[in-house]
Amino acid sequence: MNKTLLVCLAAASVAAAGARAGEMFPFVIPGLDTPSKNSIADVAWLNDAPAGKHGFVSARDGRFVDGRGKRLKFLATNFTFGSCFPDHDTADKLAARLASLGINCIRFHHTDNQSAPRGIWKAGTPKKNEFDPDQLDRLDYFIAALKRHGIYANINLHISRNYWEGEDFADGLTDHERREQLPHYGKGVDKINDQMIRMQRDYARALLGHVNPYTKAPYAKDPCVAIVEINNENPLLQLKVAALPDYYRNDVLTTWNAWLKARYGSAGKLVAAWGGSAPLGDNLLPAKCATQGGENFHVVTDGSGETRVSLRKLPAVNWHAQLHWTGLTLDEGKLYTVEFAARSDAPRKLPLSTRLQKADWHNCGLSETAELTPQWNTFSHTFRGTRVEPGTVRFDFVLGDGPVGDFHIKNLTLCPGGTLGLKPGESIAAGTVGSGERSVGTPRGLDWTRFLAGTERAYTDGMRAFLKKDLGVRANIIDTQASYGGIAGTYRESFNDFVDMHAYWQHPHFPGRPWDGNNWRIQNTPMVAAKDTGNLMRLAAYRVAGKAFTVSEYDHPAPSHYAAEMFPMIASFAAVQDWDGFFQFDWGGTDGNDGKINGYFALQQHPGKLAFLPGAALMFRRGDVAPARGTACLNIPAGQVEKLAAENVSMTEAWKKADVEPRDCLTHRFNVRFTRGGELEADKTKTGGSQVALDAEAALYTVDAPAAKAVVGRCTGKTTTLGSAEFDVKSNSRNFASITLNAADGKPVAASKRLLLVAAGNIENTGMGWNADHTSVSRNWGSAPTICEGIAARVTLATQLKSAKVFVLNASGARSGEVPSTLADGKLTFAIGPQFKTLWYEIAP
Repeated sequence: MNKTLLVCLAAASVAAAGARAGEMFPFVIPGLDTPSKNSIADVAWLNDAPAGKHGFVSARDGRFVDGRGKRLKFLATNFTFGSCFPDHDTADKLAARLASLGINCIRFHHTDNQSAPRGIWKAGTPKKNEFDPDQLDRLDYFIAALKRHGIYANINLHISRNYWEGEDFADGLTDHERREQLPHYGKGVDKINDQMIRMQRDYARALLGHVNPYTKAPYAKDPCVAIVEINNENPLLQLKVAALPDYYRNDVLTTWNAWLKARYGSAGKLVAAWGGSAPLGDNLLPAKCATQGGENFHVVTDGSGETRVSLRKLPAVNWHAQLHWTGLTLDEGKLYTVEFAARSDAPRKLPLSTRLQKADWHNCGLSETAELTPQWNTFSHTFRGTRVEPGTVRFDFVLGDGPVGDFHIKNLTLCPGGTLGLKPGESIAAGTVGSGERSVGTPRGLDWTRFLAGTERAYTDGMRAFLKKDLGVRANIIDTQASYGGIAGTYRESFNDFVDMHAYWQHPHFPGRPWDGNNWRIQNTPMVAAKDTGNLMRLAAYRVAGKAFTVSEYDHPAPSHYAAEMFPMIASFAAVQDWDGFFQFDWGGTDGNDGKINGYFALQQHPGKLAFLPGAALMFRRGDVAPARGTACLNIPAGQVEKLAAENVSMTEAWKKADVEPRDCLTHRFNVRFTRGGELEADKTKTGGSQVALDAEAALYTVDAPAAKAVVGRCTGKTTTLGSAEFDVKSNSRNFASITLNAADGKPVAASKRLLLVAAGNIENTGMGWNADHTSVSRNWGSAPTICEGIAARVTLATQLKSAKVFVLNASGARSGEVPSTLADGKLTFAIGPQFKTLWYEIAP
């Protein structure tokens, strides 16, 4: 083992002698080249090679362990599309490079989307139902190369394959109609449609039963395969049945009606369970409505009460254009009916809802969509008030779905009373009962959620049994990510081997066509300034007691000026929460030496992310940052899961109901437990604490552990002291810095012998074409090389060393110069700055 002390410092610029603060300089960290021999930036020694040498990875007592029972934590990344199939020479280089960065698992994603060379399917065939032998060989060799370097595999099954591209379907639709009318990649439908489920099993059998000639084992029984994911971001619980083509909608509704018949047996029992009636009262809506995003539309109401809305332009987000009636008082559980007539010059969908008119803006019982045509139609929706507060409920129309043009509304009322139950033409005997997907807060809506949740759990149980028993899969299995399906989704995953989540900080938003490279935005603010802790609470909220926990997609996408905060924050927080793995998304192709950031997520071309990986590996994988001392357990009665899901209560809302605040996740290890009875409540230890802290008001995140230090956020223009380390970071234009310090030998910083200092502020390509508010570069990503904002900081370290030097490291991690320093009275002091034209430094005797 390389007995090395690593210090990683990525910071916004600080004035240093001989350099101008904020100066940009070229710096490209090679994507395929491994660091020079004995480089401090090489932490491949963390990997116990080959992967699986001690047996299969299993989940035991809420942790991943190898065959010896020794704990494993995964610091990982994703390979997607064509990058999953490198040539043999590139595969060898990639495996070595990934190991050097501290990566020990790869998630293979979007392999099923395209034909060769971008996917696994054989090119030139009429259907995507045959693996391309050359692509399969490349995948086999890559996984074998990773295995040799101690890197495990996470194999995804259904990600982005359109089923109809693999087989014919008797749905009477063209491929174009399927792409336009079905959910992307058949998601949700494929958990209830028998043909799609059979196709999933065929794919799994073909891939996991395939023997890798380079490892001599089928993937089902290769100990280097640690994880198998059945689906990616795929919940049945969020399926919009009303929008499905007839063939698939009837498929779902036939199953739904069979479920109702099995549950109730007769129409009388069903009506009794769903019914409810009260006389209509007076209209509760005020005469005038308020508007949001009025610059996008114009409203005129004539003397008869008819309102004409002229939508002039589409907002960036549909709900940025609204009509709403505020200040309403609804009673919990009481019946209400909304009724109005409407028409539109062109067909349009008009969402309407009741919701709280303050954060967190949750739904209060009504969630519907009126489909407007050029003819007048009357719409009537009865609901029960749900999760209401006096005087703080609003009724709204969301206008921004388009198209641009005029539509008209008249005779709008919201009155107490109404009737629930079977609608005209519905019969349980005839199997004609419609869905309850828009019946929030009603018995029909609750039964609909019960049906979807139970059907999905049965699907998951069946797929898991098929993989484990029929195929003999030894890897750890999940269905999909826990938040997909809300609390019921987390409950679904609680029966699997582990629980997984995804999160992005300010994912690109595409206001027009999805993934339109000409038309996208990022907010471009640092997560460290998020008052609600950003992704930290959103992820911690979903850990299930007794289950290993991973985050298989995570990123702070480019071209954010603050991407350097990502690894220091997520690695230390994952350690505090005692998670079992996190996967950056994604590596970004196999051309690692083109010298520029190639997209929103590309890791291998982003110096501000790559530079932090060695320190992140030490903080998280080896445990240099300790778990939080406090614990908080959210107890959710299993019998309430479907009711909470039907009411759209999110997991973070459930924590709030139990009086646990987002900031508690910094001092307490969070987990959720589904109980047999009791109430929704949290057990939180009175005392907590951890080695991380977040001051959201000051936008400052710190880590203070014996072998790891970090300063992240608005730390410029002041000095931050963390035990034996002091960081004097001077002011810059963005007032932002991200600083980490790690000891490779695990000793306290003052007792360690070598340090790696990494300084990276804003990172971008040469000539990147920003818009005025720095929220997009459209397609103007610029060219090589990547350029880095200069960092100037004065660092003072307490040390037991009798002599020490501070070396400048080049992009490959080799020493290329020296930084002046002084060592006196047990303190080493030196100043870094942009004049050294590097992101990292080494401190050694």
